[in-house]
Amino acid sequence: MLQQPTKFTDTQLAAWDELITDAAKNSIRALTDMSGQDIQSTLVKPYKIDVTEIPNSLGGADKVAVGVMLGIEQIPSFHIALIHSPTTAYQVVDILMGSEIGTTTGLGEMEISALGEMGNVMGGYFLNTIGDKTGYELKPTPPSVRMDMTGAILDYAIASLMMETDEVTMIEANYGTAEAKVDGVFAVMPSPEIQGYVIDSWGVK
Repeated sequence: MLQQPTKFTDTQLAAWDELITDAAKNSIRALTDMSGQDIQSTLVKPYKIDVTEIPNSLGGADKVAVGVMLGIEQIPSFHIALIHSPTTAYQVVDILMGSEIGTTTGLGEMEISALGEMGNVMGGYFLNTIGDKTGYELKPTPPSVRMDMTGAILDYAIASLMMETDEVTMIEANYGTAEAKVDGVFAVMPSPEIQGYVIDSWGVK
């Protein structure tokens, strides 16, 4: 039997959006230490979307994308995904590796490793930000890097979320160095359980 979607007030949802926006910004800033370059975010904008519409919001279920997926050990239905077009993902690799933009033209073992490490760093900082504000220690699972159709990349996350909620938060992000900027989507796909933990810890009504 499906669980009923958990409902939060507008004030509670605003508090959640504020937290994950800060967490996403911290995650992007963490790439500076990883890459040795000054990486800044110029846009981090959260927006709500129906779970079933996630693939369409990313260009369609059959559009090829590069996804870096992480979970949370304690809460299997909490998913984090970094989604880029293949061309943008190649640019991200160039930024991370300090290469001239346009150097990377495919995903080999080294490029996948770089994106996976980016997922490790960003996921860790994202969850640490939540933990610092709430007192909940959340541990990310090892990241998986996959180039496939968007629907195939996100099918498991969407299926598990549909058992618990009907809406998630996506974060549009623009980041990079002074010389190279890239656009991506930071998909934060939590279960209502963790949202409830956060909201309760803040005492937001």
